[in-house]
Amino acid sequence: MLDAATTVFAAEGFDRANMDAIAIEADTTKPTLYARFGSKEGLFEAAVEREYELRKARLFSAYAGGDQEPFRQRLHRWSSTYFDLVGERPEGFILISQGERHPSAAAVIKRANSEIVDRIAELVQQVSGRQSKHGARLVASMISAIFTACASEAVSTPNVPIRDAAALCESFLYSALRGIDPDLIDAVG
Repeated sequence: MLDAATTVFAAEGFDRANMDAIAIEADTTKPTLYARFGSKEGLFEAAVEREYELRKARLFSAYAGGDQEPFRQRLHRWSSTYFDLVGERPEGFILISQGERHPSAAAVIKRANSEIVDRIAELVQQVSGRQSKHGARLVASMISAIFTACASEAVSTPNVPIRDAAALCESFLYSALRGIDPDLIDAVG
């Protein structure tokens, strides 16, 4: 049911999607959807929550370990994991990258984005050796936004292969992160 909801909400947007179309896609009935999720908003929120939980699980697994790897290899692993997931679940990516516009998913998206940015900030502190949580979180927010913007462009543009977008994003981030003045990270904080 959540796969069907994700497909329909991603294609139609929240306002145009309807429970009849989701029920058909899920090979179930509209009363079953309402019994399980209570409302269209409840179903939307459950679909957004599930997509973020899948994203977090994959990303956090990629972020774990590899402390002895050179930064370039770690960045490649992180980037590949992110873009592999976008390639595997483009409808899920569309749902959560555009879901912020609907209030029923706003709290889920805000919380999940914050958890992801917090985890990236920990990695920024670890890799840079800097202690400023605020500066690391600012850098992490930029990294997250760059990944999202790049993936959004790749998903919405038919002639942009996801692998090419991933490679360009990774190259840009590697260059940008190497050029950051580490003292500025601490200065923010």
